[in-house]
Amino acid sequence: MSNKYKVEVTNDDGSITVEEGTNLLEALQDAGYELPSLCGGMGLCGKCQVRVREGTLSSTESDREFFSEEELENGMRLSCRIEVEGDLTIDVPSLAQGKSEEATAKSDLDEQIVGVEPDSGIERTLLELDGPGREDQRADSTRITDEFGDECTVPLDVLEYLPERLRENDFSVTVTVDRPENRVLSVESSDKQYQTYGMTFDIGTTTVAAYGLDLETGRTLDVNSRENPQGKFGADVVSRIKYVRENEDGLERLRDEILRAINELVTDFVEDQDIAREDIYRTTFVGNTIMLHLLTGVEPTYLDQAPYIPVFTDAQRLDAEELGININPKGKVVLLPSLAGYVGADVMAGILQTGMHRSEELSLLVDIGTNGEMVLGNKDKLYAASTAAGPAFEGANIEQGMTARAGAISHVSISDEDQLQIEVIQDKEPIGLCGSGIVDTVGELLKAGLIKEKGNIITEKSELNRPTINPLGNRLIDIDGEKAFWLHVDNNPVFVTQEDVREVQLAKGAIKAGIDIMLGEFGAEPEDIDKVYLAGAFGNYLRKENIMRIGVLPQIDLDKIVSVGNAAGQGGKLALINRGKMEEVKQIARDVEYIELSFRKDFTNKFMSAMAFPKVDGS
Repeated sequence: MSNKYKVEVTNDDGSITVEEGTNLLEALQDAGYELPSLCGGMGLCGKCQVRVREGTLSSTESDREFFSEEELENGMRLSCRIEVEGDLTIDVPSLAQGKSEEATAKSDLDEQIVGVEPDSGIERTLLELDGPGREDQRADSTRITDEFGDECTVPLDVLEYLPERLRENDFSVTVTVDRPENRVLSVESSDKQYQTYGMTFDIGTTTVAAYGLDLETGRTLDVNSRENPQGKFGADVVSRIKYVRENEDGLERLRDEILRAINELVTDFVEDQDIAREDIYRTTFVGNTIMLHLLTGVEPTYLDQAPYIPVFTDAQRLDAEELGININPKGKVVLLPSLAGYVGADVMAGILQTGMHRSEELSLLVDIGTNGEMVLGNKDKLYAASTAAGPAFEGANIEQGMTARAGAISHVSISDEDQLQIEVIQDKEPIGLCGSGIVDTVGELLKAGLIKEKGNIITEKSELNRPTINPLGNRLIDIDGEKAFWLHVDNNPVFVTQEDVREVQLAKGAIKAGIDIMLGEFGAEPEDIDKVYLAGAFGNYLRKENIMRIGVLPQIDLDKIVSVGNAAGQGGKLALINRGKMEEVKQIARDVEYIELSFRKDFTNKFMSAMAFPKVDGS
């Protein structure tokens, strides 16, 4: 029988008991601690940091890669490299960080739905029925179905309580019917005719956004979000597939994590609006294809190897009880259709929301993230593609990158007088950069001439073509032989390195190359694009001028760029409240032509060309 040891977490006043040899990261995650592990516990990302206050642990090669000698002496370790061999007392630095700004960004980008007639398919009707008698000997169920049409059915679970429910209420009841199936869902004693609710969930790789709606009016009543708890098993979808492949219970754990987050959001909606859980009859889900596979517990491991074939892409209609969503057990969970392994329901919902599939104009929809997704077209023709942009735009693989939390530099600007200004989330002491801060930094350094067209940070102050004593030139530094630029130099120095710039080049080059290929397929030039939709919370916080300056998009007029926020969530809401919109998004998925960029011989050349930064005016 193995020994058991106590692990105390001092900055949470908590403790856990673990068996000898247990991996510390896995033990903490199993106990509910939300430690990030972008690499899936491989010791590569350096995010699962703990400080060991009591207990003896030698440092590993991975520890020495991420921590200085001083930090190692102070007990800093990567929890994924620790096997518990005795009692430990630790601090978990990530517990001190507040809720991610990105976890609320999607939910903040909400609009009321206008111009759409509510027709969810959930029909709730107050019936004042005649009781039986000599002249009316219809069965109880027939008395109800006669009100809704001959094809309407009453399932066994309703038949079991129907006679008593009718008679104790003198045949005055509220009946809920699922119109797509013409099936009675419930017969209730109280007048709940106008109390019908639904929810839309947008499952992103990093964030889960939830919208609570009144299905009778189409009004959005509640908007909320959570960080996707699957992130502790890997920052991106490929890492999570790898986790499933390498762990026998990996798929179950990932599924349980996302269901827990979803059900917490359901509970929040119920409590905030003071409604009954049983009055939520419909949910719609959008997200990338892999996220929807993980939600449903469907095998995703063929999606990270060519030819990247998913188990399903068509719309799914499931029982809430079957999936484990805590709404009315007879309610329905509807997954919007995806297009391919790496173009998911979130993109189809975005097309629905923008209406680009009905427009004469040539439009480009871009969702910038770890997996860059793009759609180009109009009412006559639509192309879609995705590319592995990498996690730089989400703060990963950046020396001091982080999610959009308190203390993250979110915006950077350099004035004509070479004065640098930074904006920090919640006005805290800067401790790193989030995605929008990284884009701004590179864009502003390009404008100021500190980064050249090929991506090199200048090596000498004289290259600035400025006076010798210059506030920008004095920020150029060398860190262990690598060029860097200081953004903040007080208690917590924050800087951008040459390698960080290269990561941005890789990310933006992949997206730009994909757009160029789609333009070629369409037979169009950049100047033919009438409108560019930047989708997602991240896209909403980017400065258009710096997106153009670093070359994510073709060179077009800034006034053509429109930030549409969480278009995926908005499209999911449309499909929730109107059955016609659900059919419309299904047709969109049938009409869009998918381009698999990894199979294109011209992608590599276009990618290499797109890595260079555009020439800055005056350079």
